[in-house]
Amino acid sequence: MADSQSGTGGKAGRFVGYVRLVDACREPGCPACRLVTQDSRRHLNAILYEQVTDPDTRRRLRASWGFCGWHAWMLLEVENSPSGAAIIYEDLVRTVIDRLGRLSARSRRAAFVSLLPWLEPRSAPGRAPNLYRRRELCPVCESTAAAEQGYLQTLARFIGEPDLRLAYASSDGLCAPHAVGAIEIVRDSAELRELLDLTLQKWARVRDDLASFIRKHDYRNTEPYTDADATSYTRAFELLAGATGVFGNDLHATVESIPRRRRRRGARGDAKRRATAAD
Repeated sequence: MADSQSGTGGKAGRFVGYVRLVDACREPGCPACRLVTQDSRRHLNAILYEQVTDPDTRRRLRASWGFCGWHAWMLLEVENSPSGAAIIYEDLVRTVIDRLGRLSARSRRAAFVSLLPWLEPRSAPGRAPNLYRRRELCPVCESTAAAEQGYLQTLARFIGEPDLRLAYASSDGLCAPHAVGAIEIVRDSAELRELLDLTLQKWARVRDDLASFIRKHDYRNTEPYTDADATSYTRAFELLAGATGVFGNDLHATVESIPRRRRRRGARGDAKRRATAAD
């Protein structure tokens, strides 16, 4: 992505990313999540108003089977989106029907091969899951990911600048996924350590507010809830998981993506259950 968008190169590039970060720090929640969400809406708006019938855009969306779940539902947040969204998705639904229809037709034509078990043919419908899993990335996610890295790098590089430091000090701070992302990008520097120190202070404040909220739930308590108490648990949600939709979920994580330690723990549990059953 160009420097003017990512905010990581040159004075003009730094200026755009820098100013957007300062502005985002003045709003509730993780500033990186906020900017990623804003960029996503801006990209979707451009597609709906300028690229609905663009051949390259159509090809890209067909290759990704449309937008991801987060960005597909975000279309509803774009003003006057139904017409453009309907045009895009009519094409996508037709494309998916054609793809799976062709696989089904091939399966019927090759049915006689199933009489020859030594060939061990793979059914055409059986190719559909792999076809789906090998789809290209959601185009909005792909472009926004580059900007996201730019925001984290800019924040970690320029946190010592007075106006950005002041804005960040008064913000809710980065969520845990974006804090880890900043560490991965920058690795180590005095500025990164300063950013993390400020972030940990904010997380400690959330922890204190959660403790206060819990303590005031006691039936003997007469102390009123503060606004910080009342929002503590939703702030904790965003602290650990990021803003709604930004980091998706693990519902359909593959076996290969499960941490090795978790697999070993599961294997030990299976062995113990088998031993118990044998007894």
